Amino acid sequence: MTDPLDKDALLRAAAAQVPDADFGSDDFHEPLSVFLDALRGEAQLEPMGVWATVTRVMASLTKRRKLARLLAREPAIAERPIEAPVFVLGFPRTGTTMLHNLLASDPASRAIRLWEMREPFAPEDAPADWKEQVIATTEQLVKAGYQLSPRLEQIHPLRPTWPDECSWLLRNSFSTMVLGFSYFIPSYVQWLNQRDAAPDYAYFRLQLQAILSQRPGQPLVLKDPCHIWQLGTLLDTFPDARVIHLHRDISEVLPSFCSLCRALQEGGATARSPEAIGAYASDMLETAMDRMIATRAGLSARDEARILDLDYRELVGAPLDAMAKIYGHIERPLSAEATLAMGAWLEGSRALTGRHRYSLDMFGLDASATRARFAAYSERFSAHLSTAA
Repeated sequence: MTDPLDKDALLRAAAAQVPDADFGSDDFHEPLSVFLDALRGEAQLEPMGVWATVTRVMASLTKRRKLARLLAREPAIAERPIEAPVFVLGFPRTGTTMLHNLLASDPASRAIRLWEMREPFAPEDAPADWKEQVIATTEQLVKAGYQLSPRLEQIHPLRPTWPDECSWLLRNSFSTMVLGFSYFIPSYVQWLNQRDAAPDYAYFRLQLQAILSQRPGQPLVLKDPCHIWQLGTLLDTFPDARVIHLHRDISEVLPSFCSLCRALQEGGATARSPEAIGAYASDMLETAMDRMIATRAGLSARDEARILDLDYRELVGAPLDAMAKIYGHIERPLSAEATLAMGAWLEGSRALTGRHRYSLDMFGLDASATRARFAAYSERFSAHLSTAA
């Protein structure tokens, strides 16, 4: 029987779809091989999950070839400056999506929208309504994704014209922890934690440069919780970036993250027990904590000053006050126009978020043991952690 996850076959199929280019740098080969091996050995994919995964892998491979084609035509793209981008990060489930959308509401900012993340490079012969076609297709894919994983819509609402995570671009290197969220693949997660991600972030930057060459705008406002695993690499890749680091009590973060992992995985794979999800998600977050704290401890005073730590409850309790603090940190004026747009987004988003219920005990996790396991985080960032009233 033919293996649908055979790497060579996938590469040949992508080459057939975009024949007039190559895959660019070879750095993606090892991540792709490790990912595919983990899928076969651990993910327990069902037929629908295999089909969805092959579709995603093919999309990433063809994007690599489209970017190579664009760079061959316009090599100056690789020299395009990216000036003072703003990155939102933190553990998953700390309000990064909310903050990213607020920042993206400012007409003076440049966010990369979901439709762009999905189809970043317009073809040379793109029709006049190319953008509208991509938005419509993205809307259909979002609906299909929610049909596959019904719980996901209440946990992480997606809209084609909302900004979304950098992981959409990092997936094109097959080197992002979001793949560990989306599949139960502990061997891939372990491997990724040992990888030097510098080539992957260099390729991420190159993709941003290509997007901006076609649809300009500065300054960029970007977000991805997965940057928490690679904070040092992020700062090295974007030397003048500013970072907003969100913080939330671990007893709220961890079960919400477990719920997200379950929702992402359950549509296409044999269901894991809540206890297995709990242990898997806990291990991922503990590694993120250790790596992030070590990175922060080793930063120069200059680099540490690039980071603003912000309490999740400060953001959700008084969002516009939090935005004023953030704009002070990034040294930009917060205009009346931007404030009105942020208020409009807050009002409109209330109808799009459902009630997300989760608790530690739902995933076989003990509150005291969790607090002990993540004590280093709670102690290091105690000034930015408050609990629900």
